[in-house]
Amino acid sequence: METLVKNKFEFHNNVLNFSNKVFYYIESFSSLKIDALGKYDAIILDARDIEFARIILKKFRSHSNIEFYLKPIFLINSKSNEDPLLKELIDGIIVSFDQIPETINDINQINLKTAQLESSTSNSFEIQLFKKVLNFMFTRETNTFTPHTDINSAMGYCYPTVSVNFETFEEVKVLELLEWAEKENLIWPDFFDRVYLCNNCKGGHLSYREICPHCDSANMRSEDLVHHFPCGYIGAISDFKNNVDTVLNCPKCTKNLRHIGVDYDKPSIINHCQNCNEVFQDYLVKAKCTHCKTDSDVQFLLSKNINVYKLTKKGRTAAVGGISASDFTLSDEVFGTVNLKTFATMMHYEQERIKNNTLLNANVVIIYIENIFDLYRKIGKSKERELLAEFVNIVRDNITPADFICINNPSVLSVCINDAPLANAELMVSKISNKLKELVANNFDGFELNILTQTEILSKEQSFDKQLHHLIKDIVEKG
Repeated sequence: METLVKNKFEFHNNVLNFSNKVFYYIESFSSLKIDALGKYDAIILDARDIEFARIILKKFRSHSNIEFYLKPIFLINSKSNEDPLLKELIDGIIVSFDQIPETINDINQINLKTAQLESSTSNSFEIQLFKKVLNFMFTRETNTFTPHTDINSAMGYCYPTVSVNFETFEEVKVLELLEWAEKENLIWPDFFDRVYLCNNCKGGHLSYREICPHCDSANMRSEDLVHHFPCGYIGAISDFKNNVDTVLNCPKCTKNLRHIGVDYDKPSIINHCQNCNEVFQDYLVKAKCTHCKTDSDVQFLLSKNINVYKLTKKGRTAAVGGISASDFTLSDEVFGTVNLKTFATMMHYEQERIKNNTLLNANVVIIYIENIFDLYRKIGKSKERELLAEFVNIVRDNITPADFICINNPSVLSVCINDAPLANAELMVSKISNKLKELVANNFDGFELNILTQTEILSKEQSFDKQLHHLIKDIVEKG
């Protein structure tokens, strides 16, 4: 039996018992197999080799078994590094084994929170994977998905708690999962950056090149275009140079060009292709994917927003309450509503209408039913669409035929109330809110809906998309 003495702690075959906890020490360059380590309370991971530590950490956090992916893991011998995976997915760094007692409280807290997790299974890939992510965030008391620049990521950014579950070349699936979670009202986005991806493999490692529009060669030479004021001659600066001195001479009238802005100017740049000898002012820009070698015009690249995501109230409670996903698609509208794309188009028309007549106005209304998913779990998914239809009927009965309704997601309704003063619109919304609460309380054993509403005059200056985004963000964050 091998005994490792680490200061006052004794490891027997890399195992240490301390304070009713069993630690396993993974040394650098040891076996990469972790399947036999589920029984230990915590892992001490040697991080002298960053890549080794990264592989081991990813094996744990991407595991499907809760005993592995929620395992408390602490680094030792860690050098300062900016690897986002190591920074976000560990539970701490210890300088020496003498600090093991300091980890006990963290381990107990993780175990306490793990015991509170809801453990039902789902056939949905999105629900299963996102529930796993929420479990980790709940036990580590975090509420935000922050993107990190990452050279190891196919798109240049990663969200460690989510990305660890995908291969490097599948990073775009992380964005798809987060988009699904946003539609399910589990998270709320704040714009951070935008990336452009290959339209073939969706990779983000692209080589941008200026190329000749005639032969696609990047072998070009650029030089200033010179305009000589006195005679009007325009040509490449090389036409004005001579082999004797640095004075510029006009090839048309032979006069010297002495003072820029007085004798001449440089209005543009001209390009000469060294491959086909064509001369042109405007070159093309193409992006070659370093992964699949596809060469695309930049206008055809895929644009994706990189957001900072915060958990909504539904998201914050999903780890212990489970995820209730929507049972309807937004493309299949409830009767009496329009889909989000149509709603946005109609609101743009409304903006133009009220801009041209100061006597007209329109109001944007957000109705956020904060605990709707608790009710869905109570009544069952088969009744979800029927309930939404009842909600829409109540809204429709209390607005005019010229007004229109959109279901943004299962917990948010948007309504446009036309040609009513803001105070009147707010009264209408208050009445709708009370009737929705009354309907639910009378039919579902006194269940009380938590409804938040916001009514605003439709902006004439700000784009409707931006106004709607801020309205929904403000009301969801209040919840």
